[in-house]
Amino acid sequence: MQKPIHVGLLGCGTIGGFVLNSILQGRTKDAVVSVICTKTTTSKGAELARKHKIALVHDVQEMIQKQPDVILESASHESVETYAERILLSGIGFIPMSLGALVDDRLLKRLQSAAEKGNSLFIIPSGGIGGLDAISAAALMGLDEVTMTTRKPPEAWKHISAVENTGIDLDALKEPYLLFEGSARECVKEYPQNINIAAALSLAGVGFDKTKIRIFADPTISTNTHLIECRGAAGRKSFLFENTPAKENPKTTYQACASAAEALSLFTSKYIIL
Repeated sequence: MQKPIHVGLLGCGTIGGFVLNSILQGRTKDAVVSVICTKTTTSKGAELARKHKIALVHDVQEMIQKQPDVILESASHESVETYAERILLSGIGFIPMSLGALVDDRLLKRLQSAAEKGNSLFIIPSGGIGGLDAISAAALMGLDEVTMTTRKPPEAWKHISAVENTGIDLDALKEPYLLFEGSARECVKEYPQNINIAAALSLAGVGFDKTKIRIFADPTISTNTHLIECRGAAGRKSFLFENTPAKENPKTTYQACASAAEALSLFTSKYIIL
């Protein structure tokens, strides 16, 4: 039997809680959660740590000192910006879910360099989309166009400053409303919590400036929907994802949660489908 890998959860809300349950229920095999890092002692993650007798810390340096094999981040862009380089340099694998932070080209290069120096794995999960392997392969031959159209129910766009600044009454919408159209780089800056998948798509394909994004608040749908279309020397491709929002947080989906758990397979499995 393979020795289990030790997982650290940096943030343990909707995504971190899903990963923890996946491991506890045996769906993510050969892994144990050995440490959880939260800001407060009263958060959901802190409660889960106490319930399952998992080491609880409130400082990332303490987490690093516990020496897990990999740390999964689902806390914030600031966490990636502040701690990712230190984690990778320490030889610990790192899986960020707050991918919008990587719109900063200098940060991305520092993290790639840190992974090389620390001999650690830096894994970019697919989040709420897929097909990134095909897009990366097609990019080798050249891509002329990559676009993604995202549609989410109005509820998913509440309490977001970029939406509130439009003055739109989300509860009164009767038809799809275009919230944003532009490059992925602009999109990630305006919608950092809701459109991390734009970062994953950009990193897989033609970059943040050439990837085009459209976002709709759509009262006619109940799922978080993403249509990806690309065209290049290898041909045309399109991928449609209709994801069920997580009940506890409609801004994310079960698909994104599952992608975080699946990313751990790169540490636990000798059999990997790309």
